[in-house]
Amino acid sequence: MSRDRLAELLPHLPLLDALGDDEHVTRAAEALGVPQPTVSRALRQLESRLGVALVARDGRGIRLTDAARRMLPGVRVALRAAQDALDSLDDARSTVGLAFQNSLGENLVPRLVRRLREERPDIRVQLWQGARDGCLAELDSGRTDLAIVSGAAATHPSGETLHLYDEPLVVVVPEGHRLATAARVSLPDVVGETHVTLKPGYGLRRTLEQLFAAEGVPLDIAFEGDDLRTLHGLVAAGLGIAIGPEVPHPLDGCVQRPIDDPRAARDMGVVFRAGPRPPAVDDVIAVLRELTRF
Repeated sequence: MSRDRLAELLPHLPLLDALGDDEHVTRAAEALGVPQPTVSRALRQLESRLGVALVARDGRGIRLTDAARRMLPGVRVALRAAQDALDSLDDARSTVGLAFQNSLGENLVPRLVRRLREERPDIRVQLWQGARDGCLAELDSGRTDLAIVSGAAATHPSGETLHLYDEPLVVVVPEGHRLATAARVSLPDVVGETHVTLKPGYGLRRTLEQLFAAEGVPLDIAFEGDDLRTLHGLVAAGLGIAIGPEVPHPLDGCVQRPIDDPRAARDMGVVFRAGPRPPAVDDVIAVLRELTRF
């Protein structure tokens, strides 16, 4: 059967499915939500296109012919497959993939997911977390729709970006350190200190390298880690100091002090692919903007 002929027949398949339930034209019309004459006319058209009778008179009613009964199982399989395809499309439209930097997993992202569950339970969020470069790679590959990262606009010009907020950084030092009781710390105060920081590829590492380069001094790194908790553990053990975002519950043995320098901040933003996107993606962006409006 040619593709053109198949395209002509497909709209009529629900009619045969409805007639197969109880072999009654009026009830088939009710099931399809159309007038009975419309069903009778469509049935004649379908028989004409197929070149075979699908119903036969049976007293005051009708019955399916043998040809119609042979077709019916295949018709129903095709209709179920079409419905499954449409359902999967609905799922795709309401599912939003979100990549985010590890440091956002304790505050912003849980608040975002909770707000969506309260206000938009129809949206399902799939989460991916990791280093900044990994988040952008997930976005570029199409596996996620959004990436919440630092320095979004500066280093990802091919996508669309939206600045969310600037996050001040703090110095994390062990208890008893000379800076542990300082009201505020300046960048020159930490020059010459041994640092523990995140590995290359993380947004925080990039921010620190830029800060120290602007000061014209080297960043002395003793240890590298993959998350802020690991850095705090190294600090508490007396293995160096760290610079990063303030955490609500620092580890015992760690003291967080604010940095008196406007450059010591991460510009956090959300990146998304240019062009048309599902409405659910824009809805998630709108909630993000609301949550980060300080």
